[in-house]
Amino acid sequence: MRARQKKVVERIEHLLSEQRLKVAVKSGKQFGEEDDDDWIVLTLTLPPKGKILPLPPVIPTDLPDLDWFQEIQTRQFESEREVETYFILPILEKLGYNYNDTAIGYPVEMFKGVQRTKTEADFVLFNGPTREKMDVLLIIEAKNNDKGITVDHIGQAKSYAHELLPACYIITNGQEIKIFQFNGMLVPDELVMDLDRSLLSDAWAELYGYVSKEATIRRKSWMKDVTKEIGPSNEAGQSGLG
Repeated sequence: MRARQKKVVERIEHLLSEQRLKVAVKSGKQFGEEDDDDWIVLTLTLPPKGKILPLPPVIPTDLPDLDWFQEIQTRQFESEREVETYFILPILEKLGYNYNDTAIGYPVEMFKGVQRTKTEADFVLFNGPTREKMDVLLIIEAKNNDKGITVDHIGQAKSYAHELLPACYIITNGQEIKIFQFNGMLVPDELVMDLDRSLLSDAWAELYGYVSKEATIRRKSWMKDVTKEIGPSNEAGQSGLG
């Protein structure tokens, strides 16, 4: 391709820098001199450490009793519906969510290519009875426990997260529990917990620290602060994070 004019390249780099984005060319060529089939790589740089206060840990004040853990860790589930009813809902109650927070079979509109499609997320947890995107805290996708959790299952939950913008999302089949922190599409989402339910009692404090109602409310607020620190030009991200 014909190389861009130097002033144009400098202008593009300046505009990207204002967004805290660094630009590079995958082949190693100078930006502005890349070939038509080359890749342009954009990297987000976060503010320096210390500029954004770290998120304080959330520690549960009460733990479920041993009988509850014994029941939840040993019960057999014969269908996805039983995973939802006898595994997910009891855990959500212990994590501080209530009836008003819980939407089951929540409708989600997404684009597949140029077509808009409608689907349903198994569970979407809100901060109270409103159903505004700014109040979405957590998404949970349930799967039948006779199947393992696949990349497609994770991708499905992730696609819902990109539409609804929660603090975290979970995929579980009643045996495996995978928890991802949603990073507002600023940086890749992070798998923060991947555990078998037999370890639920040992991992409860950590689980609570990521996906309890208290923890997800704090994270949503913290993410708003992060996007503000990244720059005023990121207004879309701020509104999306509520």
